[in-house]
Amino acid sequence: MILRRFRAGRSEDQARGPRPLSKLGTGESGTVVRIVSTAPDRVVKLSSLGVMPGVSIRLVQRLPAVVLQIAETTIAIDREVADEIWVEPVA
Repeated sequence: MILRRFRAGRSEDQARGPRPLSKLGTGESGTVVRIVSTAPDRVVKLSSLGVMPGVSIRLVQRLPAVVLQIAETTIAIDREVADEIWVEPVA
């Protein structure tokens, strides 16, 4: 019983703070805090689409592709790319 409480508390702590975009719930918003891609061309491409630190985004859908909205622009990306975009959820 104690172990379950500990795990539940731990997951709550992990729910706060930055997390991969793919971990947001559908319809949730957040602010991009970093992009952790090791591929420079991917970072440049995301930047050209408006995905960069400080930008507010909203997760529209997760399957079959991750769809996000930045201002009036809607973008579809692979889950692998969404895992590299870290956001701070907006409460």
